Amino acid sequence: MEITGFAAGPFQTNCYVVVNDELDPPQAFVVDPSLGAHGPAVEAANRAGAELVAVVLTHGHIDHIRDAGAFGLPTYIHPDDEFMLDPSGGEFARLQLAFDVDAMEPVREVIHVADGETLRVAGLEFAVRHAPGHSPGSTLFVAEEFVLAGDVLFRGAIGRTDLPFSDDAAMRRSLRGPVWELPDALAVLPGHGPTTTVAQERATNPYLRAANADRV
Repeated sequence: MEITGFAAGPFQTNCYVVVNDELDPPQAFVVDPSLGAHGPAVEAANRAGAELVAVVLTHGHIDHIRDAGAFGLPTYIHPDDEFMLDPSGGEFARLQLAFDVDAMEPVREVIHVADGETLRVAGLEFAVRHAPGHSPGSTLFVAEEFVLAGDVLFRGAIGRTDLPFSDDAAMRRSLRGPVWELPDALAVLPGHGPTTTVAQERATNPYLRAANADRV
């Protein structure tokens, strides 16, 4: 497996291209493509000689979905965040100009993921763990060696819960539930900032430690 990560868009959102090079020919999928991510993601797949087969979204905020429709591929998202795939009005209107929403291509094939399911994409398998709080449909995609964490967990921090449709109480439940239950050895590939590990965050992340303290 080969993972290429790069930051894109006004909020420097981490986009990942995950390549299964054990397939012949290799296949790949894109995670959370922000504004400007389409070209670099295609280039990363081409360098690996891989066919892009899907887009996987950890949640529905515009900085994570802006270029999703440009790929014209099946796109996986939790149903609670599907409404955000159309960011043309409502609470996110202030971001329309920054993300050039008028030029967005729509996502044409949406596939729902649900808690407890197994996501099978590009010949790889991920456990799906619903972790709401930052957004209603925030989701962890858990592989054997890493977790695609979106904006649920960062190095030393967590995703904001003061946004429209965020829920601070739900985030605390997610942190002391599905996040705390992740294996220590997993690498954490977050939606913003540097990578980390579950063990490091369990030991040092004040938000995660505080949420866990609520368990006892």
